Amino acid sequence: MFIYIVIFFFTGCILLLLLTIIVYKTGLVHRTRDTAGHLKKRQSITGILIMVIISLLITSFFVLFQLLSFDSNSSFVGMLSWTFVLMILLVLFDSFFIDLLLIGKIKPSFLNIPGETTIDTMKTHIKKTFTIGWIFIAPIVLISTLTAYLLLN
Repeated sequence: MFIYIVIFFFTGCILLLLLTIIVYKTGLVHRTRDTAGHLKKRQSITGILIMVIISLLITSFFVLFQLLSFDSNSSFVGMLSWTFVLMILLVLFDSFFIDLLLIGKIKPSFLNIPGETTIDTMKTHIKKTFTIGWIFIAPIVLISTLTAYLLLN
C-alpha cells in the first residue's frame, strides 16, 4: 500500500501544481475567489460549474487510486482510511507548498497573482481549509471510496 500512496501522492502534487497554473493563467480562479484569495460569498453559475468540475476531477483521482490500489477483498473501512491518509497528505501539500509558499510568498509573475493575495491572506485561507474545508473534503473521500468499493465488488 505504501508504494501506491507514494505514487499517487507525487502524481497528485503534480496535478495540483498543473491545476494551480491553469486556474491562475486562464483567470478561472478569479471567477470563484476575490483578489485576496477567499471564496466569493456569491458565486456565479460559471464559478459554481468550475468548482463542481474540479470536485469531480478530484473525486475521480481518488477513485482511480482505489481501483488500482485495492481489490474485491478490501474492506470499505480500510479503503476509506487509506484514501483519507492520501487526502490529508495532498491537502498539506496544497496548503503549505502551493498556497502559503508559492501563492503567498513566491508569487511567480507568470501566474498573475493579485497584490492583495499575501502570505497573511493565504494563512487565513489555510485556516479555513482545516476548519470548514472538511465540509468539501470529507464527502470527496466518502463518495470516491463508496464508488470504488461498489465498482470492485
